[in-house]
Amino acid sequence: MICKRAVLGLLFAFVSCSAAPPAVDVPPGATLALINGTLIDGTGAAAVRNAVLAVGADGRIVAAGRRGDGPIPAGTTVIDVEGATILPGFINAHVHDSYAAANLEAWAAAGVTTVRDEGINTGGVSLADLIARRDSEWTAPRYARLVSAGWMITAPGGYGRLGVSSAAEARQFVIDEIAIGADLIKVAVEDGIAGRTDLPVLSAEALAAIVSTAHERGKRVSAHITDARFLQTVVSAGVDDAAHAVWDTAADSLFRDMIARRIVMVPTLTVFDAYNSLAGAQACVRRFAALGGEVALGSDYTDIPQNNFPHFELGMPMHEVECLTGAGLTPMQIIVAATRNAARVCGLGDELGTLEVGKTADVLVVNGDPLTNLSALANPRLVIRLGQVIRRD
Repeated sequence: MICKRAVLGLLFAFVSCSAAPPAVDVPPGATLALINGTLIDGTGAAAVRNAVLAVGADGRIVAAGRRGDGPIPAGTTVIDVEGATILPGFINAHVHDSYAAANLEAWAAAGVTTVRDEGINTGGVSLADLIARRDSEWTAPRYARLVSAGWMITAPGGYGRLGVSSAAEARQFVIDEIAIGADLIKVAVEDGIAGRTDLPVLSAEALAAIVSTAHERGKRVSAHITDARFLQTVVSAGVDDAAHAVWDTAADSLFRDMIARRIVMVPTLTVFDAYNSLAGAQACVRRFAALGGEVALGSDYTDIPQNNFPHFELGMPMHEVECLTGAGLTPMQIIVAATRNAARVCGLGDELGTLEVGKTADVLVVNGDPLTNLSALANPRLVIRLGQVIRRD
């Protein structure tokens, strides 16, 4: 029999969860206020109708929630979004070929305000030069923020760019990349590509050295894997995200270990589709998410044609969104994957990914309701980056 106290507790919990969000007013000092929209804040909370989002002079959010009845202070630029949906700027957490002004502008204009480059594809270039250009030439709001993993570290002759033959060498490579300005470290644990299955793989000692050295310096480690054998290897090593799903079957116990360690999966279903292995990767994502795993959006965009595949979009990665839908994720789960979760794998969860007071105002406003039709994401009405409007249709 349920006691009276338990019943009262359940009633209180129900009332608390069902109550409308408190109304908020635009505070003095706001320079911009978006009104009359539906707010999806990226946390996974229910959408808020008749919302206001206000941005201060420093480019940070000063109010977000259901609009109050108070007047908007003089001097605030007010934009009526006329029922459109207000979202955090999207983040593509797995791209390549991003060290180019045109690419960064195209992403930002589409509402993808941050990209994470997961390994430089171009040979004959200096990481130091690319990072210097990022930090001097591409800082204006019209460019998407670029998070750099530098070169992908592997075994000598393995899949990747920087071959390390010992734990000491691996440690030094990590130190050097971080000193140059890499935001995270990327490793490859893979024995095959393009029909080969005999490539050398990082030793356990080198992988452990990479992870510990990066973590000692406050940097995350992203791991390229595509099959379950190597997913087990990188999870045991303590990496921070799996840069792909796997095409074959991984045990539930491995997924639960990832979840316990808060290791995020960045599925890149688009590239699995390019190599005719989408169904297996979608099954992986479906099971991982059903167990409570954290998924972040990433498409593995590249300028390099792969199997003449047309779906590596420069802009909003709608093919990846569609593939995630096919893996069973709900529209809200996909939005959270592209905002809060993607910000976390970029190491920017305290700054970006949700529309909360104090965070940097990277904002995407789309016509329509993506919770009922995700194609609305491809119909931007307004984009804000660093608190400044960079697109208004």
